[in-house]
Amino acid sequence: MKTASATLQIVDADFFVPKRRPRRHQADSLEAMRGKRVFALLQAMRTGKTYVVVNDFSRLVLEDLAEDLLVIGPNGALPPWMESLRDDLPDSIYSKIRVFLWSSAKASQRSIATACQTFMRPEEGVPRVLLMNVEAISHVEDARILCKNFLEQRKGRGVTVIDESVCIKNPKSICARYVVDILAPLSEYRRIMSGLVAPRSPLDLYQQFKFLDWKILGISSYWIFKKRYAILKKIYPFSNRVRGVEIVVGYRNVEELHRKIAPYSRRVSLDDVYDMPSSDYSFRDVEMTEEQQRIYSAIKKDATARLSESSYVTASQVIVQLLRMHQVLCGHVRDENGIFYDISEKRTSSLLDLLRDYDGKAVIWCSYDIDVRKVSTAISREFGDESVSRFWGGNAATREREEIQFKTDPNCRFMIGTPDAGGKGRTWDVADLVIYYSSRNNLDHRAQSEERVKNVGKTRSIAYVDLRVPGTVDDKIVTALRKKIDLATIIDGDNWKDWLI
Repeated sequence: MKTASATLQIVDADFFVPKRRPRRHQADSLEAMRGKRVFALLQAMRTGKTYVVVNDFSRLVLEDLAEDLLVIGPNGALPPWMESLRDDLPDSIYSKIRVFLWSSAKASQRSIATACQTFMRPEEGVPRVLLMNVEAISHVEDARILCKNFLEQRKGRGVTVIDESVCIKNPKSICARYVVDILAPLSEYRRIMSGLVAPRSPLDLYQQFKFLDWKILGISSYWIFKKRYAILKKIYPFSNRVRGVEIVVGYRNVEELHRKIAPYSRRVSLDDVYDMPSSDYSFRDVEMTEEQQRIYSAIKKDATARLSESSYVTASQVIVQLLRMHQVLCGHVRDENGIFYDISEKRTSSLLDLLRDYDGKAVIWCSYDIDVRKVSTAISREFGDESVSRFWGGNAATREREEIQFKTDPNCRFMIGTPDAGGKGRTWDVADLVIYYSSRNNLDHRAQSEERVKNVGKTRSIAYVDLRVPGTVDDKIVTALRKKIDLATIIDGDNWKDWLI
């Protein structure tokens, strides 16, 4: 029998007491996963999916069944894993574990061979965790090779987890094919995590459960799966009526699908959880694109040079520079003539990744009108035009009607607004998720916008998520707002570099 630290004890050789006491639904999920090589953890956002998987990995390590953990997910979903590994792995494992978080920026600065040399050197009794984003698997060959080599080194001793597994739902995508065809056979244990496993249609189930084991659904071909569970209609978009295409007009045998996946999955909704905190604050980290990095660095250098030449620096001067740099991080910049230019960014895709894993109503706050337009277009394209309402200066004539639609229509799930227009006097308590796509330095706007989803008698917990680019002015603005700090009152002529650099 293996020994364990004081915070994790082995009982009956295969049961342990987790480092942090699990909530009832988390303990039930751990028990449901016990002894299963494949499993789908279909828990809603904020119900502790990561906690469950980390503790499951702990159990496998302590039972000498696994040594390596590969986590694949959207880039913004990976940093919280670092915290969970620290907080939930027993001391006996965490003290010797090796963790590598893939970073596109890191990959561009030095080769994978150098960056991973120590990490990839297998050592007996030393568990390893590789955190890899799906974007890298789709576009970077070195990332794919790293994952494959990682699992091959100790084949039969690895656990592979797909976080927000809808990211592999497209059978034609490079990432989905590689994960299912190459990585899955190398993984002894496989898990998928999703709050909403089929956000658009039951067909989304196929590739996710094929990663676990194609025998669960009993069909090894997506085309055969589609023919069985979708109602197809042939249309002829061309005038000669020779080249017809089949479109999906409905679904069938859905209950059969539920029966097939039931033994290998566990669904937990927010309604099943009674011990959630009233408010939960978290971050969603976003990477800069190369274009953003170039422009951001240039503006920072110019701002630093300009302010350092001033005999006296005011807070307003610094805040103007902060906002210019913040706009770049949001994907646009204004020139000296007041004209906006679009910049490539990953913030919008990170937002969509977050929403794909959520099945309720959400309020999304944007600092700039250009953000409202961009976010509205992206969400409408992903979830349908009927899913979006807006409340901002640009739709003053229709926003009252759109607000009613958001509050009454179950198909209208997202309210996109600016704090200037909708931050006060509105009650949007049908939503339990608040996302700050972007935030300016305005404490009143922040405090008032947080209140819009609250109401007397509401007992459901509320999640607040800030999108941010770590290590930038974006991060500093959000941190100041979270701490209820007014930047204008604490920036002076002596400390302005602390905020810009």
